[in-house]
Amino acid sequence: MRNVIRLSEIGEFPLIARLVRALPAEEGIIVGPGDDCAVVECDGATLLLTCDAAIEGIHFRRQWAGAEAIGWKSGAAALSDIAAMGGRPRFMLITLACPPDEDVAFLEALYHGLSAAAAHCGAVIVGGDTTRSPSGVMVDIAVVGEAVGPRILRRTGARPGDLLAVTGRPGQAAAALSALQRSLDPGELAQAHFHPLPRILEGQWFAAHDGVHAMIDLSDGLLQDAGHLAEAAWMGVDVDPDRIPVSDAMRHALESAGEDPAAVALSGGEDYELIIAVEPADFKTIQTDFQERFELPLTVVGNFTSEWQGARVRGIAPKKAGYDHFKG
Repeated sequence: MRNVIRLSEIGEFPLIARLVRALPAEEGIIVGPGDDCAVVECDGATLLLTCDAAIEGIHFRRQWAGAEAIGWKSGAAALSDIAAMGGRPRFMLITLACPPDEDVAFLEALYHGLSAAAAHCGAVIVGGDTTRSPSGVMVDIAVVGEAVGPRILRRTGARPGDLLAVTGRPGQAAAALSALQRSLDPGELAQAHFHPLPRILEGQWFAAHDGVHAMIDLSDGLLQDAGHLAEAAWMGVDVDPDRIPVSDAMRHALESAGEDPAAVALSGGEDYELIIAVEPADFKTIQTDFQERFELPLTVVGNFTSEWQGARVRGIAPKKAGYDHFKG
């Protein structure tokens, strides 16, 4: 009798490893599964390919967000993968699944939000597909991008002694979600949750600097995504939550609810900021130039080490690093 292994027992990332391990190699594939984007050579062009799905009840709820906000956030999540490799998004394809009794005005507003997110990042929707769903709305977004210069930043590349740095103020999207779950107004935190800004130009800027060795976007939580950078380089990363820049609005909202802002900043996802592995000797110059160029914080929150593999918090392995679609 076959021993059944349930998906809830292994989780999202072991599933991905199982699914892709037997995929064939093909000439022209520069980066296959395992990074933010696939990278392929096509007639002399270097293309970046990615996709991302948003499902009603999992990724969004209508009682919390309007249709345009849902469309924007869904599009931003996919576009951010291009930012994470220092590329330029060009085209989007949208697959829409919905029940026959869906409100057409809602779908039109959803597409308006998707198109606005694409335009903000320099991309355009060029087609897609529609199909019926048994209940609820789902959008699946494919993005085609291109390399801007000769260098694509990958998850691999971190070196022992590198610093771990993050743009912006992570955790704000998760703090807004916490307020919504408690039926509270998230206030100014709503911007981070419903209207995240993919760091397209920032990613291109990092890719142009040799002192930046690796990069990923912050979608599943700072600790978990930092762990992806470490594991891709067969190393460890030690994160200090006290160094994570926390906004005043986030601190007030969470502490008034009895939650720890540092813990939320570590594990909360959907910020779509960028985290990088950077050469220590180059960091100060990179930080100064970056902050002057983008008026956005760039903060060291940890360091990479060859002493272990995976992510730790002040040298201690956490029980849970971040969001997993299939584990409780």
